[in-house]
Amino acid sequence: MKKTIISMAVLLAVSNVASAQEDKAQRDAAVAVMQAKTEADTTGKLWKTGGTFQLNMSQVSLTNWSAGGYSSVSGIGQFNGFANRKKGRHAWDNSIALAYGLLAQDGSDAVKTDDRIELNTKYGYELKNAWYLAALAQFKTQFTEGVDAKTGTRISDFMAPGYLILGLGIDYKPSDNFSAFISPATAKFTFVQDQDLADVGAFGVDPATYDDLGVKLTNGENSLFEFGGYVKLMYTQDIAKNINFLTRADFFSNYLNNPQNIDVNWETLFTFKVNEWFAATLSTLLIYDDDTQIMKPWEDTPLQYVGKGTQFKETIGLGITLKL
Repeated sequence: MKKTIISMAVLLAVSNVASAQEDKAQRDAAVAVMQAKTEADTTGKLWKTGGTFQLNMSQVSLTNWSAGGYSSVSGIGQFNGFANRKKGRHAWDNSIALAYGLLAQDGSDAVKTDDRIELNTKYGYELKNAWYLAALAQFKTQFTEGVDAKTGTRISDFMAPGYLILGLGIDYKPSDNFSAFISPATAKFTFVQDQDLADVGAFGVDPATYDDLGVKLTNGENSLFEFGGYVKLMYTQDIAKNINFLTRADFFSNYLNNPQNIDVNWETLFTFKVNEWFAATLSTLLIYDDDTQIMKPWEDTPLQYVGKGTQFKETIGLGITLKL
């Protein structure tokens, strides 16, 4: 009898140990599944991505038109995309803006109406209540060469100019609708990789030097360094059911030369949504760069001179809009 009791006790103990091990294995497996699921779900929610592609077209056809004029066709393609990541106190915002437009008329070559490449990235560490310690990088250039509409002279090209801005500062971002980045320490690089443009000192670089006979002694510089303060603002809002307003503005003051002459880049965009596929847009772009020289008329004469000035562009379009 005693042996029987001992045997039963041993069997019961072994059974309990096996059951405990099985329960532990099941719990570990369940925890692993939950962790994998949570990690996958969290990773998917960390990134917020999207974008829009717009294609605006216009066409005029004239046949035996007594009032005169030219048949023409024009189009502008634009892409705006973003990829933003937010986890805890860390925020990383990335955006890209591309645009290219052409206008063709009877009897003349096609000319550009838009040309833009812009890349932005900004990392921030939240200090308190939507205030971030942030670092920003911005790059701008264009796809193809640009020519003066009156003279046909090449005045710009890919990486002529190219702009790179690197800044450290404070970013205030209370919502997805508004942000204000303020940097007291920003480096701005201007690149002019076309030597002909660099030799004439385009976009503020030091020009080439020549002797009294006009023989070039040194090439023009291909880059310009500036250091100063930088402010970047963004605001967007749905002002009606199918109307969205977006504005962005950049301001830069060069501490090293004429800090009172502030560079400005300010754009606005109204989007009037017709339906899921079609939208009308009204956009403006105002630029003042203290280093950019512009051909301007000399009083009331046909003569021109080079000087500083404000650039302005306004575009109205109706076309296809695809939301990505």
